[in-house]
Amino acid sequence: MVILIISMAFFLTGCPPRNGRDDLDFFKGREGFELEFLEQAPPDEIFEESTFGINLFVENSGAFDVIDYNYAILSIGFDPFYIDASEFQSTTALDVRDSSLVLKGIQLPGKSIYYPRGLDAILSFPGFKTKKIMGQREQPDTQIYCSLCYPYKTQFSQLVCVDFNVFGQNLRDQVCYQEDLALSDQGAPVAITHIEVENQPISGGNAVRPVFTIQVRNVGSGNVLSPIYNAAELERVCSFQNLNREDFNTVSVRAVLSATKELECNPNPIQLFREEGLTRCQVRDQDLALGYQNYQTPLSINLSYTYRTSVSKDVSIKRLDVYGGPPGPAPECLPSEVMVGGRCISRCYACGENPTSDCQPSNSKYHINFQSGFACQCTFSTCDKLYPKGLCVPFSGYCPGTSYCCIPECRSSEVRDPTTGRCYSKCSKCSAASRDCACGTDSIGYNIISAGKYCCTENKSPYNDKASCEDACASSSG
Repeated sequence: MVILIISMAFFLTGCPPRNGRDDLDFFKGREGFELEFLEQAPPDEIFEESTFGINLFVENSGAFDVIDYNYAILSIGFDPFYIDASEFQSTTALDVRDSSLVLKGIQLPGKSIYYPRGLDAILSFPGFKTKKIMGQREQPDTQIYCSLCYPYKTQFSQLVCVDFNVFGQNLRDQVCYQEDLALSDQGAPVAITHIEVENQPISGGNAVRPVFTIQVRNVGSGNVLSPIYNAAELERVCSFQNLNREDFNTVSVRAVLSATKELECNPNPIQLFREEGLTRCQVRDQDLALGYQNYQTPLSINLSYTYRTSVSKDVSIKRLDVYGGPPGPAPECLPSEVMVGGRCISRCYACGENPTSDCQPSNSKYHINFQSGFACQCTFSTCDKLYPKGLCVPFSGYCPGTSYCCIPECRSSEVRDPTTGRCYSKCSKCSAASRDCACGTDSIGYNIISAGKYCCTENKSPYNDKASCEDACASSSG
C-alpha cells in the first residue's frame, strides 16, 4: 500500500487566473521554479523508529513553461544512518537510492494570461522512517536536503533603433536615436541587465551594422548549469555525473533582429564569472541595414540554461523511553484528501460524489461541473482543454500524482451514465451488443445494458435474444 501511495505522491495545483487582468507583464521577476518545505513536513522533532512525511511546495513563478519534453528533477537527500526510505520502491519516475530519492517528470507551466502567477505543485512523500538511535546521544540532529533542477529560458523582446545618423550628418528629425537599454529582470532567474546598442557605419554605402553587447546575470537564488538538449543530458547534469567545467555557469544565447535576421553572437555560449557574463551579437553581412531614415525594429533574445535551486532543514531525532513511548501523532490526511467516514479519500472523488459549494476552486475562471465520474485521471494537456468546459480542475488539493481531477468528455454518439459518470456508446436496436452500451432514446432516457444483450430502444430494456427484443419493441410501438 505504501508503494502505491509513493508512486502517486506528488500533487499538481495552480493558482487561479485573475479575471480582467489583461495588462499584466508576465516577464517580470527573478525566479523560475521556487521550492520550500511545507510546515512540519518534515517535523522539527521526530521520535526514533517513527514514520514521517516530506511535503514540498513547488511553484513555477517565471515566464517559461516547463512542459512537453521539458521537465524538472527533484532530489531529496538524507543521512541513511538516521533515516530509512526502504518503504519507497523505484518506478520509471522515482529512483530510490541509499541516501536519496530522485523524482523525474515534474512539469509546470509558467505565468500566462490563464495563470498570472504560474502553476504550483505540492510534492508529498509520506513513507520516510527514522532509525533507532545508536550510541549515547539522546537527540541527534540530521539534515534533509532538497534540490530542484530544471531547464529554463529567459525571453526578451523590445524595440531598438537602427540609426543611420550616428555622426549627425543628417539634420532632419529622426523617429528614433541609438540608445542603450538598462534592464532588470525578465521573469527568469538569469536576466539580461544591460544592452549596449551600436550601429556601425559600413564604408562605401548607406549601410550600418547593428551590434548589441548583451550583459547577463544570475539574479535568482540558485545555481546556473549548462543548457541541455535531451533528457539524458538533463539527468546527467542534474545528477552531477561526469561534469566538465563547461557544465557550470553556462548560458546559450540566440538573438534575432526584425523577427528574421539571426545575429552572430560571440562568445556563445556565455560563461558566467561571479554570476555575470556578456556576449556581443551583430548582424551578418548579408543582413546589413540599408537606408537613410532611422527606424525602430524588435530585438528578441532567448537565453537557455539549466537551473538548480535548493532548500534544507535540520531535524532532531528524539529517543523513546524504555516503554516505547510517547506514542506518535495520529495520521493526517494528505493535502489532496478529505476525511469522509473516518478515512481519507481524494477531494476529487469526494466532490464528484457530493458536489458542495466548498468543492469549487476559489476565484476559478470557470465553474466546475462536479458529478459522479470525476476522478484523478487526466494529464495536464487534457485538463487544459476540459477546464473551460467545467470538466477538469487544474488546481491543487484535489488529486495525488501527475494526474488531474476530471471527467472525460463524451462524444456526440455517446451517453454519460449519471451513476458512474462513464461514457457509453448508444446501443443499436435489437442487435447483440458487443460491449456495454446505452439503451434508449434521447426522449425517454437511457439504461446501461451488458454486452451480449439485445436492446429495445422503445422501452430501454435488454433482452436475451433478438426475437424477444423485436416482439417487445413491436408491442411498445403499438
